[in-house]
Amino acid sequence: MSSETTAVGPAVKPTRRERLRAQTLEEIKSVAREHLVRGGGPAAIQLRAIARDLGMTAPALYRYFPSLDELVLDLTVDLFDELIAAMEDARDAVEDNDVCFQLQQTSRAFRRWSIGHPVEFSLLFATPPAAFATAPSNACEEASARFGNVFALLFARLWLEFPFEVPSEEELGPAVVAELSPYHAWLIESLQQVPLGAVTIFLEAWIRLYGVVALEVFGHLSWAMADGEPMFERTLQGIGAMFGVAHTYRPPASLAVAR
Repeated sequence: MSSETTAVGPAVKPTRRERLRAQTLEEIKSVAREHLVRGGGPAAIQLRAIARDLGMTAPALYRYFPSLDELVLDLTVDLFDELIAAMEDARDAVEDNDVCFQLQQTSRAFRRWSIGHPVEFSLLFATPPAAFATAPSNACEEASARFGNVFALLFARLWLEFPFEVPSEEELGPAVVAELSPYHAWLIESLQQVPLGAVTIFLEAWIRLYGVVALEVFGHLSWAMADGEPMFERTLQGIGAMFGVAHTYRPPASLAVAR
C-alpha cells in the first residue's frame, strides 16, 4: 500500500503595493468612522471630505472605493466584526465553559460595546436594511448573520444542556409558525435540532435584550434611570427565567451585593 503526500508551499507574502493598498483602505475607513461619529450618522461621511483629510485627491480615493455606498458597506462590516470580537472575547473568557454564564457575559459585552459606540450602534441596528439593498455583495447581510450566530450557537448549546418546556405549534398559532419556519429550518440544518417553540422563545429573548440596550443607547431610559445597568441585569435575569435557567444567573461585580 503506497501513501501519497501533498507538498504545501510557503505562504505567499503580499507585495509592497498590496500592503500599501491595504494600509490605505484601513486609513480611509478610519477617517470615515471619525466623520460618522463626529457627524452623528452616515450622512456625515463624504468621500471628498475624507480625501481632503487624507491629503488625497477625490479621483485617487475613488480607486479604493468607487462609491460612497461601498465605503459605508465596508465600514459596516468592520463594525460588525469589531462587535463580534468583543462578544466572543467575553464568551471565551468564561473559564468553566458554562454556557449560561457565557450567554450572560456575551450579552453584557453587547451592551458595553453598544453604549460605548452609540453612533456605530445606530448604523448597525437602526439603519433600514433597504439602505444596503443596492450593495454589490451580501457582505453586510453575512456580517449581520455572523453577529446573530454568536447568540444562536450559545442558545443551541443551552437548549441541548438545559431543555425547557416550550409552546407547541398549535399554541403558537399558524401566523407565527409560518413566519418562523424558514429560520427554524435553517437553524436545524446549521446547528442542532431545536423545536420551533424554543426558537420562538429565543426570538422573544432577543427582542427583550435588544430593546433594553437600544433604549439605553438612545437615551430613552434617562427619564427614569440615570444608569441603565440595573434594568439591563434585570432583563438578563428575566431571559434566564424564560430559558428555565434563572438559577444560573451571576451578577456582575458592579452590582453584586453581599447578603
